[in-house]
Amino acid sequence: YFGQSMNTVSLIISVALLPLAIVPIVYGYVLSFLTPKKLILVSLIVLILINFFISISQNIYWIIVLRLIEGFLISAVLTSNMTYISLSVESDKVSLYMSYYIATTIIGGFSGRLISGIVAYILSWRYSFYFVTLSFAVGALMVFYFIEDTKSVGINKESGSLFKNYLSVVKNKLYFFVYLAVFCMFFVFAALTNFLPFRIESVDKNSSQIVIALAYSGYLMGIFVSFFATKFIKIFGNQIKTMMFGFLVYMGSILILNIPDVYIIFGGMFIFCGGMFLIHSIASGFLNKLAKEKKGIINGIYIASYYSGGVIGSYAPGFVYKQYGWHIFSAVLIFLLLIGLGSIFQFRKQVY
Repeated sequence: YFGQSMNTVSLIISVALLPLAIVPIVYGYVLSFLTPKKLILVSLIVLILINFFISISQNIYWIIVLRLIEGFLISAVLTSNMTYISLSVESDKVSLYMSYYIATTIIGGFSGRLISGIVAYILSWRYSFYFVTLSFAVGALMVFYFIEDTKSVGINKESGSLFKNYLSVVKNKLYFFVYLAVFCMFFVFAALTNFLPFRIESVDKNSSQIVIALAYSGYLMGIFVSFFATKFIKIFGNQIKTMMFGFLVYMGSILILNIPDVYIIFGGMFIFCGGMFLIHSIASGFLNKLAKEKKGIINGIYIASYYSGGVIGSYAPGFVYKQYGWHIFSAVLIFLLLIGLGSIFQFRKQVY
């Protein structure tokens, strides 16, 4: 690929994630005076142009820069999507529609990777970007013709600067504990999914790339869990108890993944993904249900907390794994989940 090392080529993927850890906070403020539909539409139109330039570029460093810009624009779309849902549906249905939204993002992410991979294998990687460009164009047309506009989130004129608005949300203990739980949740998810191939290879040195790829099919469990999140809430009585159950399942799955058997690891990944997406689908909806104002900022910080956990989790635990092995690595992840569970417990004390 362009005569560059795999580390350089991998930046094409990782560099787009960096803005997702910070920029959503800014877009949350932008949504105070710009409607979600307009921000989504503008972002998608620019994404179409940038993705097209990526597909025809002959310089890998230009591609990396363009992918970084894409990360900024995708941040705008994700923040706007969640804010639009919270503004356009009744407060008692926000959790339901937010769980549907999480499910569709899983479907989109999984099918996008699958189709792009097939296209790249049959034709070339450039055609994968043509496919993504077409997807952005279809998305823009759907937003333009089928999505009704809403009012901007609005913000009190006396509420001050971006920093003051951000600080007022973070200092709210209800929001803070959810953000901390979500950070820990995705830190663990990114860490384990990143280093899972090494775990499988250490258990069975003859494992093929197909076996490793199939282990990630547990990701599809997230679709089922997200669509039926409200059913789980009814079973456990409320969102808080359901999220606590999700954390317990999450921790239990990591213990299962310590069993040195490829088939058990394969099954454990379904439980692992189920626990994670149960927390995610409920936390996002519950947070929006609680929010009475500054919804753009609240959603922006949620997405930033989520992806900052992912960015750090995909890299930092590698030092532990390399130095001490899988079992200590797992213990660190369980410790992070205990912090997440403790955050939800503290959240429960604040609510009740």
